[in-house]
Amino acid sequence: MINHLHGTIFDRGKDFVVIECAGIGFKVAVTASTLGELPVGDTAVMILTHLQIRDGGGDIFGFSCEEERELFFALTGVAGVGPKSGMSVLSVLGGNGVISAALRGDAKLFSSVPGIGKKLAQRMVSELPDRLKRLTSGTLESDGKFHVASGNSSEPSEAVDALVSLGFSRTDAHDAVVHARKNNPDNTDSEKLIKDGLVHLYANSRSTSR
Repeated sequence: MINHLHGTIFDRGKDFVVIECAGIGFKVAVTASTLGELPVGDTAVMILTHLQIRDGGGDIFGFSCEEERELFFALTGVAGVGPKSGMSVLSVLGGNGVISAALRGDAKLFSSVPGIGKKLAQRMVSELPDRLKRLTSGTLESDGKFHVASGNSSEPSEAVDALVSLGFSRTDAHDAVVHARKNNPDNTDSEKLIKDGLVHLYANSRSTSR
């Protein structure tokens, strides 16, 4: 897992940057807002990331803040929304636009994003409000603003990524980590969250198989 990258920007395009870390250049897909926030020139930057493994390699997606990364996870948790589609939605609508459209049930706005059809947009407005409220490291307030919890919020995300790497879906992994934190709110250690999440996932699999 790659939680973040810290280095200098070697190159950039309309939807990516190449960050050089210790002589290695990592190509990172980014949203329009993240690209706009990154400095120009030989300046040190730190960007939060998510590594998506696929056949033949992998893709790194970058985010300027934890809020944007959590929104990306919420979007890609909807069936039919892949990582690239999730980044497109965030680029076109922005974080506030995604939250606002989800809360209003505005499927038309989601379908205005290239690659998002009417059926998928309807599924997004149906599932996103609940997913936004169940984010592992923050809360969605009634004013439509997303707030990340205090403390080190990377541990829940790392725990979710670890469960996904073990073969569980991101939705199930998110639910397991949320369950683990509800049972022990003070638990922010990623290793403990993974263990508790696995207990919950295996208990669920046994109950559904009966």
